[in-house]
Amino acid sequence: MTRLPHLLLASGALSCCFAFRTVPSVTRTFQLHATSISSTSWKPCVQPRFDEFASCTVGPWVTRASPTEKHEVEEVMRSCGGAVQGVRELSPSLDANEEKIYLNRADGGFVYVDDGSYSFGPEKLDLTDETMVMASLAFTGSQRGWLTAKLSSEDGMLPQSTVLEMFRPISSVTEKVAVVENLEQDASVPSINWKRIQRVRMPNSSQPWVLARAKWEQQTLPDEASNDDDQSGTGPLMGWSFVETIGSKENVFGDIVGSESSFCVHMTAICQESAVARSTTRCYDSTGLLKGVAFLEGRVRGELD
Repeated sequence: MTRLPHLLLASGALSCCFAFRTVPSVTRTFQLHATSISSTSWKPCVQPRFDEFASCTVGPWVTRASPTEKHEVEEVMRSCGGAVQGVRELSPSLDANEEKIYLNRADGGFVYVDDGSYSFGPEKLDLTDETMVMASLAFTGSQRGWLTAKLSSEDGMLPQSTVLEMFRPISSVTEKVAVVENLEQDASVPSINWKRIQRVRMPNSSQPWVLARAKWEQQTLPDEASNDDDQSGTGPLMGWSFVETIGSKENVFGDIVGSESSFCVHMTAICQESAVARSTTRCYDSTGLLKGVAFLEGRVRGELD
C-alpha cells in the first residue's frame, strides 16, 4: 500500500489509554501478516442484530481514571413507540453538559456488529470540510476502546484522533483497572496477525451505498500466533487512527475498488495484557463515497514492547 502522510493526534502524537497523554509520532505499518486476503475466500455471513449490539453497548460505563463515575449510553425509542431506533453514545469529552452523539440504526454511516463494536462516519466524505469518524472496539464483555478522529483536507486528510478505555462498572472489573502509574507508551503499530475479517459492501461496487441492501461476508485467516493464552484480560489499551490509499488487492477492499484513488480510514486498538487486536476500516472511493466497512480481529505478532 502507498501510505498517505499521517498524524496520530493534532499535536502529531498518540493518545493512549485514559489520560490523553502524548508521545512522539513514529512511522508504522498496517497490513495483513502470515496470509494474504483472497478475493475468492469471502463467505456470506448473517447480518448483525441490533438488539445484540445494543445489549453490549447500552448502560453505564466508567473510565480507568474514574472507576466510580458512571457515563450512560442510552437507548432511543421510536417517537411512535415500539422498537429501539438507536443509541445515544457519550459525548467525546464525557462532559455531561455536552450533547451526546445519536447513533440511529437507520443511518447508513452507522455500521455495527453483534459484540458491540461499531464504526460511525459519513456516507460521503466532504473533502472540503473537517469530518469526524468514530469507532468503538469491544475487547471483552466489560471493556471497549472508543476512538474518534477528525479528517481535514487542509491537513491532507490527516487524522487528529483520541482513544479512551471504557469499562462496565462491575466490582470484579473495577478492582482490576486501578490507575497505572508511569505507563510506558509506544506510538508505533505492532505487526498484527489478523485472523477474522467481517465486512459489509454493496453487491455491486457501482451501486450507491444503502446499508439495508448491503452484503455481509467474512473471511477467516490462519493465525500463526494462535495459542491457548487467556485473551480476556482488561489491560491498558493502545490505539491509532490513520489513512491509507489502496494500491493492492491484499487490502480488505482491494477486490472491490482495485487500485483506484480510493482510501481507507483505519481505527485500531490493542490490549497490552492479552495482545488482542481489534480494528475497523472504512473504505471510500476517490470522490469520497463510502464503499464498505470492515471489522478485524487478531493478535499482535510477537511480543509487545
